[in-house]
Amino acid sequence: MSMAHSVEVRPAFLDHRIVEFAATLPASLKILGSRQKLILKELMKDKLPPAILQRPKMGFDIPAHQWLRGPLRGLLEDAMKFGLSEYGGFFRADRITTLMDRHVRKEINIGYHLWGLLILFLWMKKWQVQVPA
Repeated sequence: MSMAHSVEVRPAFLDHRIVEFAATLPASLKILGSRQKLILKELMKDKLPPAILQRPKMGFDIPAHQWLRGPLRGLLEDAMKFGLSEYGGFFRADRITTLMDRHVRKEINIGYHLWGLLILFLWMKKWQVQVPA
């Protein structure tokens, strides 16, 4: 989630000395055209294979589609039942229920959308979010 919003949270790169050092470097040592992380790649060239150093940037993903059809399906159903009953005025329960059913039946893949709703409803429940009638 942090990387999706360009927020660095990996501990090694949070050390203030590294941040301060990186801030002093000219941009030409960090980015060259579409090539990024030049210094890091140069430092690691003897430790990592070229296939790693030269590959395009890759995201880290969770298997939300499979989780919400399998081990987290009960959690999803419970959270949706709660969320749609408590906050039905903000959501079209019939549409969400239809989409959730279609996802579970593998007619569509909307696991990431359902994941967002799941997290929202769990958060609203935990913090007992109140909404006007």
